Amino acid sequence: MAHFLKLQSISIFLAVLLLLNIQLLANSGRLYLIMGNIYTLVIVSIALASLWLFTRLIIKHVTRLTPSPWNLSLYVLWLPYLALFTYVWTRVIPAPSEAAWPGPAVGLLIIALTFTFPLYVFIVHMIARSKQRTT
Repeated sequence: MAHFLKLQSISIFLAVLLLLNIQLLANSGRLYLIMGNIYTLVIVSIALASLWLFTRLIIKHVTRLTPSPWNLSLYVLWLPYLALFTYVWTRVIPAPSEAAWPGPAVGLLIIALTFTFPLYVFIVHMIARSKQRTT
């Protein structure tokens, strides 16, 4: 049971990481209205900082997992959490008007980010596995 809960917590970290980056892209229009021309620097710096922080956190948690075939479920467990968190986010903070919706190019970037995210999970998982001690 403890192994299952650890897998779920890692999946939640992965979903929050992707949700944060998706919301940064989706709300870039609002950020532009608030910050002006510096919004791209803010988006990039927050995205890179969250990527670095969550990568360190996920590697730390994956190295604590005991080797098991269930560890491969990390490649898909983040998806239901992402759907749930996105649904909750859109209900808690709805778009004020159609003008605040992201453009189609941003949607394509979000789709590409979501499709390449399993590659990120694979790389982080392999790095963490290489840091595990073998018995």
